Order: sequence, then structure tokens, then C-alpha cells
Amino acid sequence: MLTLLLALSLTADSPYEKVGDFDGIRLEQRKVDGSQFVELRLTTTSTKSVGALCDAAFGDGKFDPKEPELKSRTVLDEKEHERVLYDQLSPPLVAKRDYVVRARRERVSDGLCRMHFGSAPDFQQPIPEGWVRITKFSGLWTFEAQADGKTAVTYVVHSDPAGSIPPFLAEGSRRTIALQWVRMIIARAK
Repeated sequence: MLTLLLALSLTADSPYEKVGDFDGIRLEQRKVDGSQFVELRLTTTSTKSVGALCDAAFGDGKFDPKEPELKSRTVLDEKEHERVLYDQLSPPLVAKRDYVVRARRERVSDGLCRMHFGSAPDFQQPIPEGWVRITKFSGLWTFEAQADGKTAVTYVVHSDPAGSIPPFLAEGSRRTIALQWVRMIIARAK
């Protein structure tokens, strides 16, 4: 949580720049102090309920082969509204990556739910030989009921893929994966 608050506070004064609209999803980015990688913000609306979308973002902790680049998943800790996962990824063209993530669901009201996520250094696992550990990432899903009966969906994420990947090579992939996540969470919601 501290990582998320720090990342958000570092970027609070930087304006978002529009990257484009992709099938009803607006993609924006802004610089993050101290990082070569930008923070992404994706916004859209859905006809699905706040609760259904928030539950879909929090998930059930199980391995889902539909998640972008996910190779394996282990639940390290689980409570009703908080979960710590160890994920291994197999991205194309670069070394395999892994990370430990803490996700926390916050039901503010019937019309507002948030799901915070970020690095969980207190649950670190041994780094397998030949893998690169991602340690710098944080984000937030926000689902808010609108007057028209739809739900506003906002996904904010900042990550550093670690290793020696230059930003100009990583940003296209990061954008594609962020768009995949938004589409997948909306499709998962029941």
C-alpha cells in the first residue's frame, strides 16, 4: 500500500497525456519521478455492476491461463479482502519474470469499490535461476456507479519490467497488456 501511495504522490502534479482510444477504452500516460517508465491510466464504462466488476478484479486467486503472460501462480496469503500472490510470467522475447503482489479490495459503498495492488516485499520468494524479479509496480482499479446506470471503470498501473529492457521497447507491450487487462476484467464480471 505504501508503494502505491508513494507512486501516486510522486505523479500527483504530472498531467496525463492522451495516447488514444481503443474500442471505447481511453488510454493515457504520465511521467513518474525517478522512473524511466510511465504510469498508464485506462478509463471506460461498463453495463456491469460495481460489485461484479470489483469481484472480477480481485479474482479468486487461482491460476487463469487467460491472464496475459501468466505461467504460474501461488497464493501466499489470503484474507477476505486481501491476497498475496506469487506469479511467474513468460513474456515474449525477454527473460522470464516473477513478482509478489498484494491485492486489497476496498468496498467503499454500494456505488464505489477499489482494488489496490502492488509489490509485497515482506513476502518475497527465492528468485529462480534465469528469472528476473519485478519489484517496482503498483496500481489501482476503481469502479464507480454513474447516474446513467453504467459503471465507470478506471485502471491505473505503473510498473518497471526490470532487467535491461529500454522503455521505448517496453511501452508498447505494457500498453497492450493494460488494454487486455481492462477487457478481461469486464468480460469476467458476472
